[in-house]
Amino acid sequence: MKMMKYFVLTIIVGGLLVACSNPKEKPSDEIGEKPEGEVVQQETEFSEGAFEDNTSLEILKELDICVMTDSLGLIAECSPKNFKIIPIKKEGSVKDAFILEVKAGILLKGSAEPLPPVRHVIVFERVNGQLVKTNGFRGDVIATVEGGEAVDLILALYHKEDETLFHCKYSWDGSEYQFKSVEGLDYGEGVRTLSESTRDEVTNQIYTSIMQSNLVF
Repeated sequence: MKMMKYFVLTIIVGGLLVACSNPKEKPSDEIGEKPEGEVVQQETEFSEGAFEDNTSLEILKELDICVMTDSLGLIAECSPKNFKIIPIKKEGSVKDAFILEVKAGILLKGSAEPLPPVRHVIVFERVNGQLVKTNGFRGDVIATVEGGEAVDLILALYHKEDETLFHCKYSWDGSEYQFKSVEGLDYGEGVRTLSESTRDEVTNQIYTSIMQSNLVF
């Protein structure tokens, strides 16, 4: 895995040297190059209180992964302090296609052990009347890109071994989200965006690293 990090750093350094002579390509805090469509920043702060509408609660009840109240404080309660639901399609009901963000380390109903200490992002679509998981990620949704049948996802996925945060774009293919590109990297010094040529060179290496690290499930 360390070889992957050194490979990526070599490519990035080369890109940054080019960027120094071209101000338009300097690293920035933006998420990659501007994608097609409207970028909507997503920042989830799990908080106390109640959902703004009944839809989220109805979805959670159908998934049966939480309880309304837990006097012992063990099983996750169906509330905004543990869950957030984001619609993914312009057409149809959110109950039929959505992103479920789950707080790190909580104990889901029916599970023997708490989740790992990292947020989970799970995508569901209704198939033949039943909600089916199409994707699962261990990370954060930091933005969605609107414009197509379903929003594109910009996910922050942390690779522990290389101590690197990958900003990755996933696009809906009609039945699930597929890895599209790497939009940026953070080695602890802030997010570095990637030029198109640099992104193409490191994408396959990073995709392999993500899959081998079980950041996708």
